[in-house]
Amino acid sequence: MQIIAKNSLPTVQINGEVAAHILNASDHPGLSVSAFIVDVATDAGPPRHTHPYEEIFVVVEGTVRLEAGGDTVDATPDDICVVPAGMPHKFANLGPGRARMVNIHAAKDVVTEFVPDESDTNESYAYNRPGS
Repeated sequence: MQIIAKNSLPTVQINGEVAAHILNASDHPGLSVSAFIVDVATDAGPPRHTHPYEEIFVVVEGTVRLEAGGDTVDATPDDICVVPAGMPHKFANLGPGRARMVNIHAAKDVVTEFVPDESDTNESYAYNRPGS
């Protein structure tokens, strides 16, 4: 069994606060699946992006508007959403309160490619590694 301290993981910041911790499997011997442990404020979420593998969204708390491939769903803890590989997508917390979820990345290495989107106005998305 491995125990990984969440505060030892790289993070994503949105609007100056930690919005996710990134468990990149290749950084941890024996792991083959990566994940984002997400905890976002109302109206927060990443810009539109893709991954070369499927992503599974497991909402634990709150309501998250997920847009993928032209479809939009307001996902709650009653839903598990799967976005196919290569499909542009984004999400935002609808509130009220924080949204928490685990986003499973079906790969050893997290790979994210941002897609131009005129509706994205938040430029505060930042990736941080511990100690940097």
